Amino acid sequence: MFHALYGQWLRVQEGRTPKTEVAMIDPSDVELAAMKKCLKAFGEVAGEIGFAKPLGDYSEAEALQVIDAIVTCYTEAMVEHHEATKYPPVRGLKDPVSDPFADLEDDLPWEEPKAQAQTARTAAPKEARR
Repeated sequence: MFHALYGQWLRVQEGRTPKTEVAMIDPSDVELAAMKKCLKAFGEVAGEIGFAKPLGDYSEAEALQVIDAIVTCYTEAMVEHHEATKYPPVRGLKDPVSDPFADLEDDLPWEEPKAQAQTARTAAPKEARR
C-alpha cells in the first residue's frame, strides 16, 4: 500500500500524472473533538491486533476492524453532540431540557386526557342500559 501511494506521489511530483486531488476542508471544533474521542477506539483495536505489527502488514479483516471502530466511534460522537445541542437551553431552568415540548402532548385543550377518555368510553354503555 505504501509503495503504491509513494509511486503515485512521485508521478505527480515529476509531472507524469495530473494532480487531481482536492483540498481537504479543515475540520470544525466539533469534528476535531469527535476525532479525539476515536483515539481510544483505535488504540483498543490496534492493541488487539498488536502494536508491533506495521499498518502496512494488516490483513483486510484487520484493516476493516480498525475502520469500523473509528467510523462507529466518530459517528456516535457526532450524534451525541447533535442530540446535546438539538434544542436551545430554556431560560430559567437549572438543567437543560432535551425536548422542551415533550410534556405538551397531555396538555392539548381540544383533546381529553387518555385516562378520562377511557373512563368515558367504558361508562357510556352502562348509562345507555339505564
